[in-house]
Amino acid sequence: MREEIARLMSLQTIDRQLHELGQSLSSVAERVEQLRGEIETSQAELDRLTEEDQQAATARRHLERELADGEAQIRNKRMRLNLVRNDKELQALGHEVESLKENNQRLESEVLASMQAAEPRAPRIKELTELIAGKRTELKAAEKEIAAEVEELKMSIQRQRVERDRAASSIDDVLLQRYQMIFSRRGGLAVALAKSGTCQGCRMRLPPQLYNEIQKHLQIHFCPNCQRILYYEG
Repeated sequence: MREEIARLMSLQTIDRQLHELGQSLSSVAERVEQLRGEIETSQAELDRLTEEDQQAATARRHLERELADGEAQIRNKRMRLNLVRNDKELQALGHEVESLKENNQRLESEVLASMQAAEPRAPRIKELTELIAGKRTELKAAEKEIAAEVEELKMSIQRQRVERDRAASSIDDVLLQRYQMIFSRRGGLAVALAKSGTCQGCRMRLPPQLYNEIQKHLQIHFCPNCQRILYYEG
């Protein structure tokens, strides 16, 4: 049973190394994905602000044309005022001029409001453009650096899997299945030390008779509480 426990412990060491390599591989991929996510978020904001700015500029140009047309109409009607001698026509032209002036004042207010709304967009658009350019450069460098790291990790994982298969082949199938179940459910610790009458995996006291049996190494024993495979060093 000592040899069986030794094989299980060796397998557990390999499995934990594989788990750590897998986490490292995920961490490496996450760094790239994080950069991509940051770029996508910034790009979405930049696209939105750029579209708003373009729409506002188009609307402002339309207002400015209306304003220019209104000014031209006011000038024309004022010239006509100098030529008209009929009081009724003078009064009507006066009303038209006032109406045009009021409309132009409204247009001027809208143009001014549009310009004020555009003021905070311009620096933010510039900031986002520079930020995205920097992030893209960083992402390109990270992808190049990480490609080699990922390849190295994959090779390490492949080597460890070969070693694991070799170690697992020497363990009884039923025991191996139970070990694998415990390993997955107990945070990567399936084989635990029994010490001072306690399971070092869950820190629970073991029945004295069980603890005595574990020390004899006559068969495989499991913790009654956490179900881990127990071994004794002595």
